[in-house]
Amino acid sequence: MLTNIKINMHLLRSSIFAVFVLSIAVTVLSMVSAHNPMLHLAHVVLISLTFLLIALYLLKSAEIASLRNSRELTLRIAMNPELAFVAHIPSESPLFNVCAGVMAKYGVYIRSAQAMSALASCNCVAVEGDVSAREGYAATKATLEKMGVTLSDDASVCPVRITLGPFMPGLESEADIALTRDKIAYLLVVTYVSRLYARYSLLSRVLLICSVLCVAGMIAASQFTYAAMIVALWSTTTLLIVRRIERMTERLTFDSVASQKIHALHR
Repeated sequence: MLTNIKINMHLLRSSIFAVFVLSIAVTVLSMVSAHNPMLHLAHVVLISLTFLLIALYLLKSAEIASLRNSRELTLRIAMNPELAFVAHIPSESPLFNVCAGVMAKYGVYIRSAQAMSALASCNCVAVEGDVSAREGYAATKATLEKMGVTLSDDASVCPVRITLGPFMPGLESEADIALTRDKIAYLLVVTYVSRLYARYSLLSRVLLICSVLCVAGMIAASQFTYAAMIVALWSTTTLLIVRRIERMTERLTFDSVASQKIHALHR
C-alpha cells in the first residue's frame, strides 16, 4: 500500500514548499502577462501537484503517528523480553496500527485486522484456559455485560481464538489474540478497541467512497485542481481519525470503557 513506501519526510516537506513557491511564481507571471495557455497549464499542474504532495505527506504522517506505541515498545524489548510479541504484530493500515499499538500497551498481541474486525462483531467472547478463577474475572464479566457482550467459558462460541498467558514462539501462528500479561481484565481493552477499529474503519470507507466520487466528478468537469484538493482533504481525515483514536484510548478504565456507547457492528 502507498503508506508503506519509504519516504524521506524532510525531502517531502522541501518538495511541497518548492512546488508551492513555483506555482505562486507561475500564477503571478500569468496574471501580469498576456494570456498564455502554457502558463495556465503549468499553473494547474503545479497547484494540483502541491495538493497531491500534501496528501502524501499527511498519509505518511498518519502512518508515523499510528506506529508511535509500537515503536516505543519495540525499543524496550531488550530491557523487557516480555514485549517480544510486539515484533510479531503486522504493520498494516494506519487505523489498524494505532489500534494494535493501544492493545500492545496492555500486553495484548493481535494477529491481523481481520481478527479485530471479527471480534468487533461478536456479542459473545471466550478466552481459552481456566479464566473464571482469575483475579478480576467478575468485574470483567460485569463490565462486558454493560457493553452488550457475554463472557462464555466455551471457546467454541467465539470465532476469534483468544489465549491468556505469556507470549511464546509460535503462538502468532495459533492464536488470533493473546493476553500476554495473564490478566483477564485486558479483554475489555481488546473488545473496546476492536469496536473502535470497526467503527472508524466504516467511517474511513465511507469517506473514501465519497472522495472518489467527488474526484471523479471534478475530473469529468476538467477541474483537476479541485480533484487534487479533495484528495488532500481525504488524507487529512485519515490523520484526524488516528488522533481521535489516540485520545479515546489515552486512559482506559472499567468505567470509561463501559460508559462509551460503542456497540458491536454486525455484518
